[in-house]
Amino acid sequence: MYGLSHTNTIKIEIYTLTNFKALTKRIVGIVVIAQLAYLLIINTALHLSITQDLVNKIKPEKFQVSWERAWSFYPFRVHAEGIVANGQSRTQQWEVLATSGSGSIALLPLVLKDVYISDIEATDIDYRQRPRLKPERDYSKLLAHFPPITGREIVPVETQPLKSKRPWKIHLNGLQAQGNHRFWIFNIQGTASGSATGEMYMETRRGKFWLDIVNADLNLGPAYLNGGAQAYKGGTLQGALGFTPMIRSEHRGKRMLRFGYTDVQLDIGMENFNFINIFTTGLGDLAIKGAGQVEGRLVLRDGYVRAGTQLKASANDLGVTIRDVDISGQGTVLIHTPTDNDSPMGLSVGYESLRASEVGASEPFLKGNSLRLDYSGSNYIYPDPDKSFQELWNDDAARKRRAMNTFNLLIDDATVIDMATFNTYLPPESPYTFAGGRTRLDVDIAFGEESMNGSIQLDSTAVKIQVDEQSFEADIDADIAIPSGIPREFKTNLSGSTLRLFNVRVDGNEENFEGDYWSAALELTSAEGTVEQPLALDAKATLSVSDTRPLVAFVDNKSNPPKFLSNLMAVKGLSGEAEVHLSNGKTTIPLAYVNSEKAEVAVKATFYDGERDGVVYARFKKLDALLKRENGKRKVVVTKSREKFDQYEIPEK
Repeated sequence: MYGLSHTNTIKIEIYTLTNFKALTKRIVGIVVIAQLAYLLIINTALHLSITQDLVNKIKPEKFQVSWERAWSFYPFRVHAEGIVANGQSRTQQWEVLATSGSGSIALLPLVLKDVYISDIEATDIDYRQRPRLKPERDYSKLLAHFPPITGREIVPVETQPLKSKRPWKIHLNGLQAQGNHRFWIFNIQGTASGSATGEMYMETRRGKFWLDIVNADLNLGPAYLNGGAQAYKGGTLQGALGFTPMIRSEHRGKRMLRFGYTDVQLDIGMENFNFINIFTTGLGDLAIKGAGQVEGRLVLRDGYVRAGTQLKASANDLGVTIRDVDISGQGTVLIHTPTDNDSPMGLSVGYESLRASEVGASEPFLKGNSLRLDYSGSNYIYPDPDKSFQELWNDDAARKRRAMNTFNLLIDDATVIDMATFNTYLPPESPYTFAGGRTRLDVDIAFGEESMNGSIQLDSTAVKIQVDEQSFEADIDADIAIPSGIPREFKTNLSGSTLRLFNVRVDGNEENFEGDYWSAALELTSAEGTVEQPLALDAKATLSVSDTRPLVAFVDNKSNPPKFLSNLMAVKGLSGEAEVHLSNGKTTIPLAYVNSEKAEVAVKATFYDGERDGVVYARFKKLDALLKRENGKRKVVVTKSREKFDQYEIPEK
């Protein structure tokens, strides 16, 4: 019995094994037949032009695709050559061309309107995009420079409300591109060669979108604007870039930029430095221009410059405009953040040689070898595009970001070629003007959101000052102290500033004076001013004068004074005080005087609308006189001169 049972068991196992082998052969056969059938059917379909026609009838207004040759070696993965795909959304039209490409698609998710395409490989990509036309915008100068898109005319934007439908969700995973590429987006086109990998997700109907290019290694060719003007010469780009997740319907146009990110290493020859102005949004009336090499690392995310940024732009003709002054010359711009911190962001502009001129002027008023502008503060560079600069300046959130901002201006050994340049900053009807002279200029000023301090030093030679038909010339040293101020209101404290005149020469019809050893000094004991048009100043000062010789010559040329005034020529060592107010183009001197034991000269005056009224009091020992000017007429008073001077009140006009 045992032997029989054992024999039966062996037979059963042999039978089972035989059936298993037969089943396996059958399954393999079915798979092979299915694979062969798939290869036959799918490759035949891919070969027939009717397949492309059927695909393009699904949503021809939204999407069309064609290929020159296509095949598939295993299910759901397709290879193709000569690929052209294009389409349009409500506001844009686009087209992608590739020499060859391949990808795998998942079929089941299509039922739920989910498109999963993975392991995408493409060679020699040509991407094109242009806008659909908005009725309120004039495109006449741009239309000729938009890219052509196969089978599509440029049409107006779609304005009808979207129907309530579930969007298609498109997942592109494992993107790989290599070869020689081209892009033409709106009116800018360029080329690149190299490789890039990444992922993309997009929902139709202006839904969610994100793009991650995680590894780009590209050699950039030149790019052109409007088919002619070069945007950049070319260079290299390595790193990551893309867009963080956003809802396209909520962030259209420029609002998308806040979601852009980069962590790239650049070395590009730029034909225009305008992009740098993205980083100067917190600096007010400052603009940078130029052309040259841009190199270094740039890290951006969520509208902020991030840790590790070190980007330098160098130019032989770097231009910086600050309010109404144009600066140009050989220089660099450095945008930087700490290695391990996002903030503060720094922006430094340095010049090795420079010239400065008023905006629109053909000749410079200043030349020098060293100028440096240093900004340190908020790393947020994406202000609300719907707000004006003034609105942003007063915006609470923006002010909080600027709270720790600092701005330094350093000028070392520059030359003001013609002092007449400063006439721009004098009141329109100023009683005096600069008529010439050169000045060495050194500046070191630090600005914050609510404070400022620093100094300005002027070392002037042969400065000519014109007062009516009277003129005098002098060397002037000015040390302008700025202990405090409020930059946002253009207010500054000038207390402690000093001014020294020497080597004075007076030219006139009656008297001339030239004194190599004459000097005068002024120190502002208290002074506050507003350094924008119209200028304003309230100041008190102490005065010291080596002698009265140039004052006497000046008075002799203005009138026919008593002869005793000539004795003032010998008076030395005078000192005194002065008070000056400047507001709305009007200059008022409530009182200014210098005196000594033997002599005194005092002034009360106002200057307005090209006119002047006032009195000058002069005393030598016990003799005195009063020179008065009112309503354009002058007269000399020799009786009760001091009493009349003290009683004189400057007229309100």
